[in-house]
Amino acid sequence: MATTQETTGARTGEQFLAGLRSEERDIWLEGERITDPSSHPKLEGAARSLARLFDLQHEDPETFLMESPDTGQPVSVTHVQPTSRKDLERRRIASKRIADATAGMMGRTPDYLNYTFACFAARSDVWARYGNEEGAANLVAYQKLMRDNDLSLTHTLINPQVDRSVPEAEQAAGEVSLHKVEDTENGILVRGARMLATLAPFADELAVYPGSDLRLQDGKYAICFAIPMTTPGLRFICRDSFSVDRDAWDYPLSTRFDEMDAVVIFDDVEIPQERIFLDGDPQLHTEVITDTHWRAHIIHQAMTRAWAKLEFAFGLGHTMADLTGVNRFDHVQEKLGELWSMLELTRAGVIAAEAGSFRAEDTDDWVPDERSFVALRGLMPKWIPRAIELLQLVGGGGFMATPSKADFANEALRPEIDKYFQARNADAERRTRAYRLAWDFVGSALAGRGELYERFYLSDSFRMTALAYVLADKEHPTELVEQFLRDE
Repeated sequence: MATTQETTGARTGEQFLAGLRSEERDIWLEGERITDPSSHPKLEGAARSLARLFDLQHEDPETFLMESPDTGQPVSVTHVQPTSRKDLERRRIASKRIADATAGMMGRTPDYLNYTFACFAARSDVWARYGNEEGAANLVAYQKLMRDNDLSLTHTLINPQVDRSVPEAEQAAGEVSLHKVEDTENGILVRGARMLATLAPFADELAVYPGSDLRLQDGKYAICFAIPMTTPGLRFICRDSFSVDRDAWDYPLSTRFDEMDAVVIFDDVEIPQERIFLDGDPQLHTEVITDTHWRAHIIHQAMTRAWAKLEFAFGLGHTMADLTGVNRFDHVQEKLGELWSMLELTRAGVIAAEAGSFRAEDTDDWVPDERSFVALRGLMPKWIPRAIELLQLVGGGGFMATPSKADFANEALRPEIDKYFQARNADAERRTRAYRLAWDFVGSALAGRGELYERFYLSDSFRMTALAYVLADKEHPTELVEQFLRDE
């Protein structure tokens, strides 16, 4: 583990990959223990895509890097603690470039948790409530550690789905959900499990912080901390890999962007005292989410990525339609117009949040205006599945007419492929590759995971849309009505 005295600053891709190689990792994938995700055939593609993001920092430092206020080294601008609208905009520009590079397919690129801990550290006053000054100081020190060493984090927020009809603390006699077992000489001992640790094979550290509300009597579940992935007793069980062991020509997204998800098992894991941010206070456990403006900051990153993903979807739809000339038909134009409208409203929502940003009362923290984000949180789980449906309708049977790279390499087949698979304005190879790319976005195993992710990673659309009504400012709209209901 890196220390605050031995900082690296912004890492290169090779430095990131080197950090993933460790015999101490306990990551399981399809019955196999993985100690080197950087070279495993089912993980290597995503590892190298992430490494490319680290390299981008050094190729365009003006966009991606800032000076660490503590070491003077160049560090990622996504660690900034915003004190102005300009800071929000600069951070978003970097995240948009990251999302563009992954077609918005990777929802948990490292900038996601960079935003989170920058937000938490900027509001250490909230974490210090109710006598938690030591936990708040630990969090501030940790944010500096991850910033100045360019650490990649995964996180895990949700307890296992055993029996959702009862409070989480009562599922399986309270032994399944992650909880504190006892105090130790050097910290605390924790046990249980959590889901889903997205990006787990590609992370240096694991963070645990509030993911759901707790009852006041559930103090042993109110724990927040961060620990290295190599911590003894920590085990990760991954879902199936969707990274297709084939040429990127055939599966250009699946071979690059399967960020992986895992359930985390804590088998009597000791958390060192200096890594504990909160221990045993359910009230503070709730307040650190609501009162730090965390949701506004993290949805800033999430909607920037969604903007990139919808932009990519629109580009796919236009490319397919233009190849075969169906974009001249009004019913296809209507579908592509709907796609464009989604991406443009998302872009507008992000810009509106920045334009309406403000300084949080009695702090230096500069916060995005959350109103457009509240709306988008309910809409995005509907929009992206709809975008996928629209692409399916535009592509139609063309998705089934896609020879493989091996077919193109066959001398007997190639002349017929060139003749019968051509497009109106492109050769057979370009058309085939475009449709295979689109299929990897709408119909492959990775596409299915992506759709499920978009439906639920911001909580379900039903709850978020209902919350939009609850949070909505009703005073002025109601006054518009009241002016016609008053006595003359």
